Amino acid sequence: MLVALPVSAQFLPDEPASGNMVIEGLDPALQPVNSTEALKHSEQAVVRVLVVYRGYGGVPLEAVGMGSGFVVAPGYIVTNYHVIETPPEATSSEIYIVPHKDARSPYRQVKLVRQWVEGDLALLRADGLEIDPLTLSLTPQKNQRIVAMGYPGVTDRLLKRGGLELLEPADAYVTQGSIALFASTNPDGSRVDTLFHTAPINPGNSGGPLLDECGQVVGVNTWSAASTLSETGDMDVPAGQYVATHVAALNTFLSSAGLKPLTTTDPCYARTADEIVKDDDLSRALAIVQEAQLKRLEEQRKAEQMNALMDQLQLAALVLLSVLVLILIWLIIQRRHHRERGDMPVPGHPHTEDAPLTLRKALHERHRFKPPFPWGWLVLAAAVVLLALGFLFRESPIYKRLTVPKPEAIVTHPATALRLSCEVDVAASYRPLSDAGPIEFEFDGSRACVNGRTPYERQGDGSLLRYTVSDSEPVAAKLELSKDGQTFKRSDYRLEATAYRTYVAQRTALGALRCASGNDAAQAQALEDNLKKVRALARGYLTGNPDSQTVWRCKRIDEKPRV
Repeated sequence: MLVALPVSAQFLPDEPASGNMVIEGLDPALQPVNSTEALKHSEQAVVRVLVVYRGYGGVPLEAVGMGSGFVVAPGYIVTNYHVIETPPEATSSEIYIVPHKDARSPYRQVKLVRQWVEGDLALLRADGLEIDPLTLSLTPQKNQRIVAMGYPGVTDRLLKRGGLELLEPADAYVTQGSIALFASTNPDGSRVDTLFHTAPINPGNSGGPLLDECGQVVGVNTWSAASTLSETGDMDVPAGQYVATHVAALNTFLSSAGLKPLTTTDPCYARTADEIVKDDDLSRALAIVQEAQLKRLEEQRKAEQMNALMDQLQLAALVLLSVLVLILIWLIIQRRHHRERGDMPVPGHPHTEDAPLTLRKALHERHRFKPPFPWGWLVLAAAVVLLALGFLFRESPIYKRLTVPKPEAIVTHPATALRLSCEVDVAASYRPLSDAGPIEFEFDGSRACVNGRTPYERQGDGSLLRYTVSDSEPVAAKLELSKDGQTFKRSDYRLEATAYRTYVAQRTALGALRCASGNDAAQAQALEDNLKKVRALARGYLTGNPDSQTVWRCKRIDEKPRV
């Protein structure tokens, strides 16, 4: 049977924080949180809650209630209602909180400002309390690793701590586990969202926070399974059955009180300080690879510039040669013209008149004969000039604009999903996958969606892009579908083991991606943002040339797929 953690009979107890280690140069949405620092910071927001009961005449009772709580807004603490509930034998009570020792804040009396009996939650106000509130993570996931913090009474007893010593600030007790189950009712039968987890808690943990590895609240610890005596007389001690009020119920309770706590829906991707230190070598190796890649790109750019310069020099040499040929042809024509004029007989010249008749006839015939015009030289000159002009025009922006291929029509109708059949193009592939064969898939161009569930990111040129990673081997892939839907290409990259584990962890933290449904603009925008994050993450790991590249040629088919 599940029961609320009992109020411990002892004596009298505040402050918060939250810290993330930022890795320079990474997208903030992708960088891991230093869980060691984040949890240490969040622990400062966990407080011990002590309740002094008074009987008739204001006489203090011997029993003192004890539990845990945490700061949810400036000057406000949440705990369980059963922690601060006044028992029948008392007429009144006084509630105190004792902050964490690193919060550097003394114990103080607080006031109950709101309660929710069915949800077993209570809101306390602590005037003058200057402790950073915790952030609520509104999207906890099953199997997510979590941490429970609080001040269990059994720890105080083992440390021989009691009486006035409980008013001294101390460290919170921390246990670890994972989320095991979500439920819509609590163990009392009330319709309150709860979550089962495996982080051990004990009496005194009631009201303490259940945190993810980023130090964000995912629940309020409230119940544990009580030991029972079986029919045979044996003690039945259940293991790993611990229950917390879901963070969604807590957020609703705080909103009803007019508070606006810090909330987030981003997934938690965290690593311990040790893991971050161990990854320093990997980070340096990746930096070296990235630097080498940038160096190769710079060398390629310089080579392209040199090739362009050589092309320009060759073109200039061709133009100069054309000019020289034209000058040479002009000189030849001029020289020939002058020679002809020098050989021409001049009428009335005394030597001409006195020349014999035969010579005069020869000169006359020569004068009547005109040598042919040098069309061959002109044709050669024109050919050289046209050739030079052709090269000039080919390199001009005008030619490039005229020869830009017209955008091809997208094969997909904006409102209709088409089915494509694709065959491997071995000639266009590089070390294609050994098991690659014909594939068929349904493609919805209006949503950039394949087979109704797998989203692709539309690029500026109209093509579609998606990144995947294998679950069984250290291989990641880039999938591309051309704008016309006729070419599907898969590029596979084999990753080093450590880089693969890091990439998988970061990719998992971004969650599963599914096609947006209907005309939900908000969902579509969220999907687009997540696809951009996946692309930014993948480009940090999928560098250089792929280890293999398989190309398929696709065509539209109208028939339904075979079952």
